[in-house]
Amino acid sequence: MLLWVVLSVLTAGVVGLLLRGYRRGEADVAGAAKADVAVYADQLQQIDLDLSRGLLSAAEAESARAEVGRRLLSRAAVVDGPGNAAGRGTGSERILGAATIAIPVVALALYVSLGSPGLPNLPHEGRTREDAARNQVDAMVARVEERLRAAPEDGNGWDVIAPIYLRMERYGQAAEAFANANRLLGETPKRLAGFAQSEILANNGIVNANAKLAAERLLSAEPGRVDARMWLALANEQDGQFDKALSDYRGLLAAPQMSPAMKEAIEVRISAVEKLARGEAVPPPGPRLAPGTAPGGSVEIPSSPADQQAMIEGMVARLAARLQADGKDPAGWVQLMRSYSVLGRKDDAAKALTDARQALGADAGALEQVNKAAAEMGIESAAKGEGKK
Repeated sequence: MLLWVVLSVLTAGVVGLLLRGYRRGEADVAGAAKADVAVYADQLQQIDLDLSRGLLSAAEAESARAEVGRRLLSRAAVVDGPGNAAGRGTGSERILGAATIAIPVVALALYVSLGSPGLPNLPHEGRTREDAARNQVDAMVARVEERLRAAPEDGNGWDVIAPIYLRMERYGQAAEAFANANRLLGETPKRLAGFAQSEILANNGIVNANAKLAAERLLSAEPGRVDARMWLALANEQDGQFDKALSDYRGLLAAPQMSPAMKEAIEVRISAVEKLARGEAVPPPGPRLAPGTAPGGSVEIPSSPADQQAMIEGMVARLAARLQADGKDPAGWVQLMRSYSVLGRKDDAAKALTDARQALGADAGALEQVNKAAAEMGIESAAKGEGKK
């Protein structure tokens, strides 16, 4: 029922948008509406952030999202009017183009935040309706993607679809969309955080160079950002800079906005890094950011040691599979060797070095990066006969 209510509201919004586009041309009205839309979009992000910090209950957050979503939809109907009487034809085309992006994205955002597409054990009729709704969402996303293929320099389009990709757990596409929005519209803390989170999730919890740079810029813009500090601490841990990682983690424990769950997660990492610094084998770093949270959201770490180990092994296995499919990523090979080394799987680390050399072929720069890292980790001696280049 909720889906049909949303679709009805969207239909009315489409009609209102098109009629307004032909009948009104005042730039001040469109400008005010656009400002309101931006404010409401920021409010939706803030609601997610407050939920992750424990400032709102799930029920309060859902109610707030519904109210802000209603206001966002009503103001989106007046955005992108023609702007001037002389350019009536061109303005109309802009309205239709904006509607092509805005309507599917707003519908998708409302459905993701208010709907329940993942309810288990539905009767056959319910599953049929659920499949139809999912197909509808996929179709709307496809329309937005088609629009962006036709207009790849439309920064606003990338800006609105990037967080949708992130919520749908399409992390690689989310990272690309956030990167395009940063390039075309300029960097903002929200876009930098979205890019960093998407990039980390796309790489199975590894804070690569791109994510680290985004986190550094985010922290420079907003020195109090806990999420940026957490990502940089993870990066130092993953790079073997244990003293820096411990300093970062201990500093985070003193942050006033830290929730009990976050403090517990950080204490786990501190214990692990202290063991690593003493040369003891422990599971590698990389707590996985919860996929449904906004940038700055919670860290999801399984509670039992067995579950933690399973999560870690899965991350390493996915990274290895990705490199077997496309081995032209020297940083990925270094990450894989480091993960195997920390897990105590020396033979696998040596094999990863061999595979990396074969995959990178004649790329001297990439081979130098891999060989240098292998030597620092003590893997070189385990693969002496594998033809260092």
